[in-house]
Amino acid sequence: MRVLSALAIVLISIAISFGLLEVYTRTVESDGQNFDIEMWRYAKDLKRVSDIPGMGHEHVPGTGGVFMGVPVQINSVGWRDDEHPLEKPAATTRIMMLGDSLTFGWGAPADGVTSHILKQRLNGSATDGGFEILNTGIGNTNTAMQVAYFLAEGKAYKPDVVVLNYFINDAEPTPSRKANWLLNRSYAAVFLASRFDTLMRSYFDRGSWLDYYRGLYTDDQPGWREARAAFGRLAAFCRENNIALMVAHYPELHQLDPYPFAEITQLIADMAESEGVPFIDLLPGVKDRQPTSLWVTPTDAHPNKLAAQSYSAQIAAALRSHFPALFPAQ
Repeated sequence: MRVLSALAIVLISIAISFGLLEVYTRTVESDGQNFDIEMWRYAKDLKRVSDIPGMGHEHVPGTGGVFMGVPVQINSVGWRDDEHPLEKPAATTRIMMLGDSLTFGWGAPADGVTSHILKQRLNGSATDGGFEILNTGIGNTNTAMQVAYFLAEGKAYKPDVVVLNYFINDAEPTPSRKANWLLNRSYAAVFLASRFDTLMRSYFDRGSWLDYYRGLYTDDQPGWREARAAFGRLAAFCRENNIALMVAHYPELHQLDPYPFAEITQLIADMAESEGVPFIDLLPGVKDRQPTSLWVTPTDAHPNKLAAQSYSAQIAAALRSHFPALFPAQ
């Protein structure tokens, strides 16, 4: 009897402690600046499992919210963008941006997203909107998922140019949405899972972020193999349909000089070259900056407006250089 009573006291204590932690995380840690909680809210509120084979997840059209303190609105086809007609307007060059949370603009206001600034830069003071940018970026997607989306639905918009915006984690395996009742509902559970992961990485040899990224690019990694195969499918489709294709490589912003992933950048450049696709490395435009000056928050290394301005300028210059017929010199 004493054992049962003691067990009951322990369970009640755990329940009360967890309840207090839930109150704490909802009132203090959910201030819009906790990356793990905000990413969890984004996935819970704005995403769903996709019916597109290989896509994994997609945005729920017409949803919105405030994440990392920034308003986010998803349009009627699942993009963080304005509405765009399926048929391209006359006298318009249409550019489709494929990518992950960096393309999406995680943590940045709408006017601080690379695609938005690129549109302004290409159009200049013109009022006829000669260049149209379609931002199809979705957080936590990889190259294989982005290509799956384009070949299933994105191609219907018949872009003149596709820019594959590549980040170092785009060689990760395609994630699957796991049904976990507690993690799908509890702020405290997400908070604890995040702290546990940090603890394991810090003290139990789970590996640093440097080791993790480098480990994605060994030949035996299925995510890297699928990324290359997917890129081959994208390049073949673009060639067959007279669509200009370019790869823009985004740097990891924790350390810029010396940059610790130069060998991985070269692998992506080689992948592009193998298909005859132009490649631009966006590191040179920001490598002389203090890394934290380019982050959306002091703890989140997604690119802010300053970084997006540099990226858009470099992408615009590369488009004009590689595709002069579509982007005549101004």
